Amino acid sequence: MKIDDNRNLVIPVVTERVTSKVDGKDVVEDVVRIYAFHTVLSKAVFDANYRALASTKSAMASKGKHYLMSAGPRIAALTLRDEGLREAESRGNFDANGQVIDESTDAFFAEIKRLTTILCPGPNGWEYLPVDSAIKGGKIDEEDWQEVESAIVFFSCHVAMSRKADRQRIAQVTASLLDSSITSSTLTEFAGSLPTSTQVAPTTATHSSIPS
Repeated sequence: MKIDDNRNLVIPVVTERVTSKVDGKDVVEDVVRIYAFHTVLSKAVFDANYRALASTKSAMASKGKHYLMSAGPRIAALTLRDEGLREAESRGNFDANGQVIDESTDAFFAEIKRLTTILCPGPNGWEYLPVDSAIKGGKIDEEDWQEVESAIVFFSCHVAMSRKADRQRIAQVTASLLDSSITSSTLTEFAGSLPTSTQVAPTTATHSSIPS
């Protein structure tokens, strides 16, 4: 059986609790207003960052399964930065003032941002926005992005470090833990599958569905 390696990660970013009338009764449901669509890391990016990814997964797992599953999605990005600094220090990467220089981790996070598109409803359907444009335009805020970024790191640590034969299963389990999903659809195909409008009235709004 051929395993599809085109596993894009879809993360709900802004979710509203809305109320609609069904058979004369109020029905409350959560409706995702904004998504993050992340294209999985290439092998070249993994090869350049495998040490930090492996160290990050190990550092979180060393505190136990409960810690890994409960706190991991929120602190994965911070842990990766810590591990990246340790790796840079071990390689002797210092500036003239003796401060550790970790350009590799900065480049890795820049690549995560480049591979992520924010989907927002617009007057002509779903709009595709780069992360920085979505933040600048007020569609999401910095904290929203930090949570999404950390979720992507958590997902990447588990999926990229797994064997090819196990990748599909681990991707599905990890995405489920993040209240997210994986898809082999392209960005355009995924956006085309979404409803073009919502007619229900919002009750409350939350800016992230990533577990805390």
